[in-house]
Amino acid sequence: MLIEPQFVLRRTMVMVARDLGMVDFHEASSVGRARAMLAADAFDGMVLDLQEGPQALELLSDLRQGRFAAPRDARVVVLAGGGNPVDVERLQGLGVARVLGKPVRISELLDAIVGVQEEGAPAS
Repeated sequence: MLIEPQFVLRRTMVMVARDLGMVDFHEASSVGRARAMLAADAFDGMVLDLQEGPQALELLSDLRQGRFAAPRDARVVVLAGGGNPVDVERLQGLGVARVLGKPVRISELLDAIVGVQEEGAPAS
């Protein structure tokens, strides 16, 4: 799942990821929309923009508490920017796999997602 309020950025990320066959994102334009989607469906992971501040962190906390259909240990990549300070310790406590600064290159985001997927894959 991709939670990104900026329409052009969100659509670009979704289209590039699909065209490259890397990720099939389900997209949400806000934390509120994401909550409804997470309540109904399970997702393997999430890319969460912190633009909505406390609401975004509350969504992440609720995920970790098992309040959604998605597994509580779903892998999460966070996008942070806009001059807002990021509490890295809190994000680590919430099990965030990666924090990427905005503006972010789509290739950087996709590399992070692949890396997180590989880290979460069972050992063979």
